[in-house]
Amino acid sequence: MERQIQGFMDAVENDEVHHFNATAKQADFYADPDAVLAPLAAFMREQITADQLAQATLTLSDAEVSVRLEMSVINLPMQDSKTIGKIMDVGQTAPINIYAVIETDAINVSGLRIDALAPATTYLEQAATADQSLHDWVLLQIDKLKTAAENAAQTDQLAATAKQPAKKAATKATTKKTAAKKTTAKKAPAKKRTTRKAPAKKATTTKKTTPKK
Repeated sequence: MERQIQGFMDAVENDEVHHFNATAKQADFYADPDAVLAPLAAFMREQITADQLAQATLTLSDAEVSVRLEMSVINLPMQDSKTIGKIMDVGQTAPINIYAVIETDAINVSGLRIDALAPATTYLEQAATADQSLHDWVLLQIDKLKTAAENAAQTDQLAATAKQPAKKAATKATTKKTAAKKTTAKKAPAKKRTTRKAPAKKATTTKKTTPKK
């Protein structure tokens, strides 16, 4: 399957593209992406068989994420087809390839990732190989989204913790002065000086002896 580059650009500009749209919940997409994307892959193969340009889109109903399978002549989303003329010779013919696109702010700085899966003919004729490529690609994108969500949760938690006011010790930071205890020197009781009186001496009378006549 191939297109002249100018013809491809004109077809996209005029929306001469067949579209398929599906929705799913994020949990279902994470749990079994192959099953969720299977209708998109089947639609693209039908359009390749019909030689019709096509785009299939999956939108997650509970998250700002979309996953697309789309045809192009270069590794650019269909929405940027006008840019092709600045890169390629619009008079040339180029093969149509199938690209996987994921669009969400969490995937990278630009919010979009696009990768080639296979040429349209190979995507049809070697379906098992092409589906494995899509499987590997989708798991890688889901892993990136989960990591981004975990990092965002941690950042939010740190920000919330930083906003919490510092706990005041004992509600008010009042410094209670400890009253200095007066250390009063305990006076030793004054010793009573007792002057011991010397016992009074008995006055002894000397008895005079009269000489005998």
